[in-house]
Amino acid sequence: MVTNNHRLTTKLTPVLLGIHVVAIPLYPHLPLQVLLVTAVLTLWTLLIISGRISQPGRFVMLLLTMMVLAVLMLSYGTILGQQPGSAMLLLLSFLKLFEMKSARDIAIVIFMGLFLIASKFFYSQSLLIAIYVFVVVVYLTSLLIVFSDRLGTTRFKARMYKSLRMIIQAVPLMLILFVLFPRIPSPLWGVPKDAVAATTGISDEMSPGSINRLIGSGEVAFRVKFNGDPPTRSDLYWRGLVLSNYDGRTWRLENAPAEALPLLVPSGDEKSRYRYIVMLEPHNQRWLYALETMVEYEGQLAVTREMQVLTRSNVIDVISYNMRSDIKAENRGLFEPERRKNLALPAGLNSESVSFARGLFKNSNREDRTYIGNVLKHFSEMGFKYTLSPPLLGENAMDEFLFDTRRGFCEHFASAFVYLMRAAGIPSRVVIGYQGGAMHPFDDYMIVRQSDAHAWAEVWLEDEGWVRVDPTAAVSPTRIEEGIEHAGLERGLLPSILISDNVIIQRARFMWDSFHNNWNQWVVGYNRKRQQELLEMFGFNNATSSDLAMWLVVSMTLAGSLVAWLVIRRESIKQVDIIRLYYDRFCRKLERAGVPHRSNEGATEFMARVVKIFPANKQELAMITGDYEHLRYGGVEDENRVRRYMRAVRRFKVKG
Repeated sequence: MVTNNHRLTTKLTPVLLGIHVVAIPLYPHLPLQVLLVTAVLTLWTLLIISGRISQPGRFVMLLLTMMVLAVLMLSYGTILGQQPGSAMLLLLSFLKLFEMKSARDIAIVIFMGLFLIASKFFYSQSLLIAIYVFVVVVYLTSLLIVFSDRLGTTRFKARMYKSLRMIIQAVPLMLILFVLFPRIPSPLWGVPKDAVAATTGISDEMSPGSINRLIGSGEVAFRVKFNGDPPTRSDLYWRGLVLSNYDGRTWRLENAPAEALPLLVPSGDEKSRYRYIVMLEPHNQRWLYALETMVEYEGQLAVTREMQVLTRSNVIDVISYNMRSDIKAENRGLFEPERRKNLALPAGLNSESVSFARGLFKNSNREDRTYIGNVLKHFSEMGFKYTLSPPLLGENAMDEFLFDTRRGFCEHFASAFVYLMRAAGIPSRVVIGYQGGAMHPFDDYMIVRQSDAHAWAEVWLEDEGWVRVDPTAAVSPTRIEEGIEHAGLERGLLPSILISDNVIIQRARFMWDSFHNNWNQWVVGYNRKRQQELLEMFGFNNATSSDLAMWLVVSMTLAGSLVAWLVIRRESIKQVDIIRLYYDRFCRKLERAGVPHRSNEGATEFMARVVKIFPANKQELAMITGDYEHLRYGGVEDENRVRRYMRAVRRFKVKG
């Protein structure tokens, strides 16, 4: 005897497929152990569905649960957090399929899938992910429909249509909640520490290879909208971090105390001042990027003595901030502790570089400006090559780079330049950020990509303060003036978006970036300020939280009433004999053709009479009449046949 439980398990294939559809975006982030367990549980479920094995008992389920927890602990060291939590929910969804006893159990698995697909937004909040999540939600809702008692026999296309219709009915309410719900400055709940651990961007330290690993990425770092014309490309230095501590291999952050403020002297030249808005992609760090030299900002930000702009917490969402920069402003002031910090060199390393620096400084008449020019001249005339694939360096990295390999990327040149400055007694430090940017050809904003990541140097000159010097410009001036794609680097290592010559593909990418930028601004970055701007567009100025709450209640009531009226109206129409209505429509078409339907005439008799007059319509007449009698008197509801019958009546035309 076939049990209800067996009949239920044979219908689990679409549910199993639903779990995998939900998990597709998560698979690249899962460790190998979890993927192997997922494959084993999938195979096991397929064997249960096929009836080759039975569902496991309680003892086996207990062992499997313990195994899942052990795999998670082995992979992550914990079961708490976004990544282990998502993995655990995925594996528990498979285990739940092993104990299906009712449609309620299937509903639980589907609801788990809804929670699981929402976790994808921790990794990305892009428009593509939102579209994917929407499609998955439609599919999961269709599964709830197919396993409901009333519509259990509905076919795939019909239930997907019903699912889509149900979700569309909820869209007006969703939009009202999104637009009018009062925004608060901070999140309603905490975000797991590992939520955006895999984001791409500049780190807080620099060693050989740390910058050029970003060059192959075409991802957007941030977008900039200028209030007027932007600076020339050679002035587009987007300052991020200042690295002062060097151990012979790696440059690290070592900021002055928080209470120490920078000493800026504006240029007084209005032409050198620029106002702009930066739309920064999430990078899970506190620092922001600003055009050198930032002199004014809006919002609750902090500026260090090294001219780094910091937020209170890590940037885990797209954020926008207003800046004003004066590219000719001077950064003055040098404390004695700062001088010592920016002159420090690791002991016992790179003796040849130190000797070279001191000799060259002596030959430069111990004049700082002359010495800087001679070092840059050395880079430009002594066969140094700008490349994305430099050789590895050993313990005395500076000696090897300056006198042996002479091949490097921007971090090599910036690091070597600062080392030579310090060896000659000139305070200096490394600055990392981005250089350049491309104006959007169809919009009025600039795109700065990860491939624009760059490192340069700052030196202290007594009469000028901190001065930017970019040694890369001495080796590859086209890198600064025309961009990374024109720097003569290995094209195969550059992102395809920069080197593609296909105009159609380039246009499509820029158009997509426009959509993505608007999505970031009005959806992902829809904050309190954006909400106020949107309301002001409709004439509601200075709306308070009380006003928003009142409008929210009124709008939800009106929208809910409208949706309810449409649903009730549709149900009322359903109660009308739609089959009879369409048959009357069919008869009116024949009456206009000169063959009226007689009151004492049955459908079959009427069809026989019409066929004699219009034999060319015999096939259509037979199908419409047959469907009408089956649907009206057969007692079986067949949605596909109803749609075929209605379509045939609408398309019916008399021939001949």
